Amino acid sequence: MAGRVAVLGAGAMGTALAVHLERAGVETVLLATDQDGPVVDAWRQKAPHPALQVPFAHVPCLAPEQWPGGLADARVVLVAVSSGGLAPVLARAAPDAPRAIWALATKGWEPDTLRRPSEVVAATLGPAPVAAITGPAIAAEIAVGAPTGLLVASRVQTVRQEVAAVLTAPSTAVFTTTDVIGAETAAAFKNVVAVAVGLAEGLSARFTESAVARAFANARAAVFARGVLDMAALVQAQGGRVATVLGLAGSGDLYVTCGHGRNGRFGRLLGEGSTVESAIRSIGSTVEGIANTAAALELAARAGIDLPSARIVDQALRAELTDDLAPDRLRALFLTAVATDAGVRVVSP
Repeated sequence: MAGRVAVLGAGAMGTALAVHLERAGVETVLLATDQDGPVVDAWRQKAPHPALQVPFAHVPCLAPEQWPGGLADARVVLVAVSSGGLAPVLARAAPDAPRAIWALATKGWEPDTLRRPSEVVAATLGPAPVAAITGPAIAAEIAVGAPTGLLVASRVQTVRQEVAAVLTAPSTAVFTTTDVIGAETAAAFKNVVAVAVGLAEGLSARFTESAVARAFANARAAVFARGVLDMAALVQAQGGRVATVLGLAGSGDLYVTCGHGRNGRFGRLLGEGSTVESAIRSIGSTVEGIANTAAALELAARAGIDLPSARIVDQALRAELTDDLAPDRLRALFLTAVATDAGVRVVSP
């Protein structure tokens, strides 16, 4: 492949992917946004990345005013910024990379418009070649070369093949699909389900005396199953395929987010009694599941479908889980979750 890869966004995921690409022998440059000042400082001082705590000084890291040089001749621009910041970043970078493939590690719906990342590219840049990168990928593990599976989604065969070839390495298996809608929708909604699963776990620590049942594994599994069904319903309603939900972009990404992601941790903190504000402060970074919940419910309303797992998260976000409320929240969460088959109605005793 001729030309370099420019990774746009020096947060945890962008930097991890840049380190991964450089390790795989791909000419790579990391482009910091206006939000990444501490990262640029760390790079200049040859210090570890502030969030990842891994060395990254061997990857060229450019401040925003240096973007034109980094984007020149870039064959692939890999974008790893928030969904809310995607459009302005694309508009700023595009003039310097007119022939690039835009590979999106951004997940989630754009605020207000509820566009998926690939739709934001189309609205901002027109008919540019685009691919979505999804799958269970904890940034810190990518950075150190742990085995990882990724999914590249694009409707254009040459685009998905080229992006997959760039990302493939001895530590990383990359699969491809044409189902962009399914991959992007599942990747966003998994954050919502992870909060719901975390809620069940957090509540268990406060309202279960038995050490055997303290993990609430049964409840968490039921919520997980309900969430996968809701994810499938939303994907289908948007025009995607259920098979995508069963793979890396759906159940795979959901599994890792529940156990090791910010959204799962956020749900656990809420279940343990934290307010939304204090839980966010404790995590110290964006919790995508909050905005994703509102977006998913709006999309569901437009499509005329119900997403019980998202409704439960929405209820939790609207009220502090006080001692008086938590038992009822847990009961509602569990009863909703166990109704995993279409047509089954749970009747409370």
